[in-house]
Amino acid sequence: MGGNVASEHDACALVAVARKDARPTRAVLELVLHGMACLAHRSGVVDGEGDGAGVLTDIPRALWAAELRSAAIDDGLAQSRRFAVGHFFLTDDAERSTLVDALARHGITVLLSRDDTTDERALGPRGRLEAPRFLQLALLARSGGHSGSRSLYEAALEVERTTAATVVSLSRHTAVYKLRGSGHQLTSYFADLGDPRFATSVAFGHNRYATNTTTSFTRVQPFPVFAHNGEINTISRLREEARGLGLVLSRDGSDSQDVDAVIRGLVIRHRLTPIEAIELLFPPIVNEMKRMSGELQDAYVQARAALGPLAQGPAAILSRVGDTCSCRSSATSRTPIRSAPANASRCGARTVGASRISRPCASNFRTRGGPIA
Repeated sequence: MGGNVASEHDACALVAVARKDARPTRAVLELVLHGMACLAHRSGVVDGEGDGAGVLTDIPRALWAAELRSAAIDDGLAQSRRFAVGHFFLTDDAERSTLVDALARHGITVLLSRDDTTDERALGPRGRLEAPRFLQLALLARSGGHSGSRSLYEAALEVERTTAATVVSLSRHTAVYKLRGSGHQLTSYFADLGDPRFATSVAFGHNRYATNTTTSFTRVQPFPVFAHNGEINTISRLREEARGLGLVLSRDGSDSQDVDAVIRGLVIRHRLTPIEAIELLFPPIVNEMKRMSGELQDAYVQARAALGPLAQGPAAILSRVGDTCSCRSSATSRTPIRSAPANASRCGARTVGASRISRPCASNFRTRGGPIA
């Protein structure tokens, strides 16, 4: 990687759109890409080339159904609760067989493989020099529900432990697309995103990469369940507590990637809800707690006593685990997020973007539709 990682500090941009009716549309992706373009001033540019951009979306099930149909495989599997999609960055094609073997050991069947869905001509010189092979796998987990997600989580850990491959996303719900470049290159580089049939009910967009590091394809945000702007400053405490809980941290060791790893571990291994995991990592400040009910005060006091504020910013945070999304600011954030309805004629969706306002905003919702407490 090179350089003094401890001295590198960067800003970045966040944007999110979610349909209130949870209906997948192309317009959701377009709105997020437009938002990323509007926030391009919060991106890094080196010799005219962006240093990272990515989106986290629903699995594009209509696209995968068409791919399965073309391969004479039952296209109805794309709607199954067992259906999953894996996105991987490979540095060596020989890693593919080891990766597939790891999936098989966790009861995961490969239905279809795609590795010709990117166009390096869309990248700048630095991006082309570093670009990994992008492998997409249509998968069938051994079961639906939590046990299926657990098998995918454990398989991802094994893949990154036994190969140099990077698990970009491996989920029954979501897919991540990211590159070393700018947001406007995403639809040219990834065939899926450029396909007019691509539809999603929720999308997160991010400009730049993991904070306190240098850029690379693997460190571009979003990560499998998490994206943020600002910085994560109490990372040493988070890592210490995570190891005490037996959670596996990221192989690359960036602060952003470790927060992502801890969220996934708390939800999938320790069975916390996604909202509980986020609240544990990013608790409110004491003055906010004083305005809560006695029951909530007791819960937060016990959580802080047990683990402390593990991942304070300043940062604005987007997270999606399964069908639950969370948008909020850390207690120390000076650039909280803003929530507003989008133009109903364009999408009828909800948008969240980074903004300087006087107080933080927190919102949770499920992709099946509607806000949750």
